[in-house]
Amino acid sequence: MSEPKVLLVDDEEQILKSFQRRLKDHWTLDIATSGKEGLRILQEKGPYAVAVSDFRMPEMDGIEFLKRVRETSPDTIRIMLTGYADLQTAVQAVNESQVFRFLNKPCPPELLRESLAQAIKYYQALQAERELIDLRRWRMSLEQIVVALVRLVESRDPYTAGHQQRVAQLSSAIAVEMGLETAQVDIIRMAAIVHDIGKMYVPIEFLNKPGSLREAEFNIIRLHPEVGHEILGPIEFEQPVGLIVLQHHERINGSGYPQGLRNQEIRLEARIIAVADVVEAMSSHRPYRPSRGIDKALEEIEKNAGVLYDSAVVKACLSLFKEKGFVFQDKT
Repeated sequence: MSEPKVLLVDDEEQILKSFQRRLKDHWTLDIATSGKEGLRILQEKGPYAVAVSDFRMPEMDGIEFLKRVRETSPDTIRIMLTGYADLQTAVQAVNESQVFRFLNKPCPPELLRESLAQAIKYYQALQAERELIDLRRWRMSLEQIVVALVRLVESRDPYTAGHQQRVAQLSSAIAVEMGLETAQVDIIRMAAIVHDIGKMYVPIEFLNKPGSLREAEFNIIRLHPEVGHEILGPIEFEQPVGLIVLQHHERINGSGYPQGLRNQEIRLEARIIAVADVVEAMSSHRPYRPSRGIDKALEEIEKNAGVLYDSAVVKACLSLFKEKGFVFQDKT
């Protein structure tokens, strides 16, 4: 959030300079000697956290000026300053300009400073709330993109789509078991649910072929992490989801693909998805083979903990199944 600025408008220049001199150590202050000049400065140098205006000014009074401020910069907090205070003026200022404070002239600098501090605090609270709302909307948009991608895969290959959803369940559970923060768990879930998105470009007959694949066919399937990375690259995720997808077939001894990364070169999120991916794949039925069972899947990761798979991730996964009773929940 940028440093808050204050705009002071009064047709008496000496008053403006006095306030500017006394308050310059607290905030950035700009001054204008008319409502018209104030609107020009607001447009050219804004946004301003607070606009303070005198009531009695030629051509455009303070109520009209602050009303225009409200229309062009609705987040700017508005304060009315006048030596002609009366109930009607106050009511009009509140109704038309929605002023935050109504101060009488001559206004002690201490009172103006206190009012500005409170107005800026209110402005910052509004900005923080707006940023939170924008962040929530952005995350909802990302969720909608991910859902659309999953449905696209599902329409082509329901086995791959169901696999991604179950890997997301297990990956999220492992991340929670390892004590990761909620934001990181969410990123892992999002990456896991699209980790095989690159298989959209693999011929369906390769994915569902009974028996062994020829080397050329298997090499095409091995391209899916890179294709997934390219598909997800343009999407502005909070964390590099595309990079996690790229690395989910890497192994800590360097025997994985596509880059042959080792140990900490592989992102933790990818190491978690790698374990969940193997467990789900081995324990689920496929068109080309029957399920090998959860026991065989857990035996595989336990045997290769510290060799192919991250030991801490394997430990958390084993704990989920053997101590916490984890089971996959099929999509309804």
